[in-house]
Amino acid sequence: MKYNSGMPRIDGQYFAATIKALKLDADQEEDAKRNAENIARKVIEAYERHIAPGHVGAAAKGIPAGFLPSSNAHALTGLVYGRIQSGKTRAMIASTAMAFDNGFRIVVVLTSNINDLVTQTHFDFASGLPNVMVYTKDDELDGEISNAKLYLEAGDGRMLIVCSKGAPSLKNVIAFLRKVDARLYPAIIFDDEGDQASLDTNTKKRSLSLVAVAPSSINKLIQEKLRTLIPCHIYVSVTGTPQAVLLQSAESTNRPSFITLLPPGESYIGGKYFFGTDEPEKNSHHLIRIVERDEKDKLLEPHTPIPKGLRRAILFFLLSSAALIKKNGGVPAHGKGYSFLCHPSLKNDEQSVARERINDFLGAVTATVLKVSGSDEQVWNELREEYENLKTTLGEKAPPLEELSKTIVAYLRTRKILVINARTKRQGIAYGPELNFLIGGNTLGRGIAIRDLLVTYYIRDSKISQIDTMHQHARMFGYRRDTLSFTRLFIPQHLYYRFRDIHQSDEDLREYIEQHKDTPETFPIEFTFDLRTTRPGVLDVNTTDTLQPGKQVFPNYVIMPQDPKSYSKIEQQLSMHFGPPGSPLESKGKLGAKISVAQAIDLLKPLKTKSENTWRDKTIRAVIERVAREFGNQIILKFRAAKRVVGEKGFISTGTLSGQEYDDAKKGAMPTLWIMAVETADGSFSGKGKRFMYPTFVIPDKLPKLLMFNRG
Repeated sequence: MKYNSGMPRIDGQYFAATIKALKLDADQEEDAKRNAENIARKVIEAYERHIAPGHVGAAAKGIPAGFLPSSNAHALTGLVYGRIQSGKTRAMIASTAMAFDNGFRIVVVLTSNINDLVTQTHFDFASGLPNVMVYTKDDELDGEISNAKLYLEAGDGRMLIVCSKGAPSLKNVIAFLRKVDARLYPAIIFDDEGDQASLDTNTKKRSLSLVAVAPSSINKLIQEKLRTLIPCHIYVSVTGTPQAVLLQSAESTNRPSFITLLPPGESYIGGKYFFGTDEPEKNSHHLIRIVERDEKDKLLEPHTPIPKGLRRAILFFLLSSAALIKKNGGVPAHGKGYSFLCHPSLKNDEQSVARERINDFLGAVTATVLKVSGSDEQVWNELREEYENLKTTLGEKAPPLEELSKTIVAYLRTRKILVINARTKRQGIAYGPELNFLIGGNTLGRGIAIRDLLVTYYIRDSKISQIDTMHQHARMFGYRRDTLSFTRLFIPQHLYYRFRDIHQSDEDLREYIEQHKDTPETFPIEFTFDLRTTRPGVLDVNTTDTLQPGKQVFPNYVIMPQDPKSYSKIEQQLSMHFGPPGSPLESKGKLGAKISVAQAIDLLKPLKTKSENTWRDKTIRAVIERVAREFGNQIILKFRAAKRVVGEKGFISTGTLSGQEYDDAKKGAMPTLWIMAVETADGSFSGKGKRFMYPTFVIPDKLPKLLMFNRG
């Protein structure tokens, strides 16, 4: 069979063996094949474009002796943008196998340094890649050097290493790769949850400092040690929350040069199911239960009654899990039972208080359903009310309450309450086989997949939440269609609104990337006043900007003299809207005309600047497009003449708009693009009477959100 350059081989032995090992149903198998092919194609294209053709692909010949690549690291960096708990690990496993069929010899998977997640990733890759040298214990690599080197040199060996993003593990893996001559082989580095730990947390500090600031330790080990050790590689960041990655400056080796959107399978339950409506009461799946805003305060006060929302969340979980046990004839076969997740706080001490409170209430529930000393009539009343709520989604299929009560009694005997945080240092979550009550913070906030999670009680709050961090808390997302009717999220209303805004921001970002098939110059990321896009320490303050309502965006350096052809071309386009040059053009120009985004972009194309502020020639198109989308993709164009003092190198200190013109633009129903025919005034560095066209873009006060982007 003949294959085209850049197109992956999709019927190789490694991929076939992996698909068999993953034991997927028909739909999942098709998803895995599609995603693996998309990722492999992008990786191969990047390798052939920026390293060399022929090394990898369907007709791979390997790296010839003495070959030295010359590409910069940015060109070799990509992003796989999936959804929370949508099967990103499975996609990495499948694409790794396909990469092995296409001439890649080494794959390194960087995973979180959270013990539970490391254990989960190790198991997933080891079981999903037959006939491959899989190394998951970095402290045992020295004993594998001769064997790994032998099979790599023989030509048919394929090697995968799973490495925690901790300094000791990275150093062990780097030393091992050096000893097996990894530089001789095409490689892929998959950075699982690539927005976590891998980024340079000293970026902000460096951008504000007058002296050199070294990269943070993990970033330095990855970017300066690991990546340089394997020169013929493609580095792929994999995450469902890429805000920090996409806001990296153009010079950052973490910023992607290509992006693959990873669509979920048909049975995926994500943000649109939980947060797809403006108000929680309108949720068509009846998944949202609003609790009081002060639930957390009540929970952490041990001498007061357990808060109403938590009581009801626990009772609903007991009923829904009992109903599933009745329906399925027992607990899940995977051995991890059904789970209840409590997200009270990131503080370990507060999680411990939550554990005690849940334990006490479960004791009261047990006494009540057993009808022994300590039973509580209020518990019975609330149990009946929660049963009625369960019936809103189960309908006639809901078993009788008395039967569910008996099932609850039987399974409460062996329930487990697990606090999952850094203090526990567990090597994997020690699930019980029946009912599990999980309490945690950051450890349960990223990457950990919770099988058969039925109820989430989320009250973790802060004055300002980070989009990427909070979105990762959505452990209720996943392939849960079969248990959707048994699922609920208990949450205060203000936190529902935050998740709703995060969901919308995520959807808009995906749509923007989808519309710009070629990687755009910048990525406008929306947020609201009680959210921020990501942790500030990983962003360069000199290259990131925030677009907010009422902002005036203008170039602070113009090119003097301006090209006469450009001036005339802009004047001609203005005449199409306002009439011929002269007084008719200006009088009608001040009134304005409605134009499309495409017309606005065409108008600005001939206009070149050397601006160093928010206005950048490469990114202003994205800014205008993204803002205008909030206003029906329409813009008001206005024109007038002006005189300005222009400083050295074409410097303009302030915007040209002020007073009533600026106020009118801010109050407008859509964004305003002003074009001014400017003459330099007395005192200008280049002299008086020099002509140039000058743009200003005004964002209306009605912009419903903020937008952050990297201006390059």
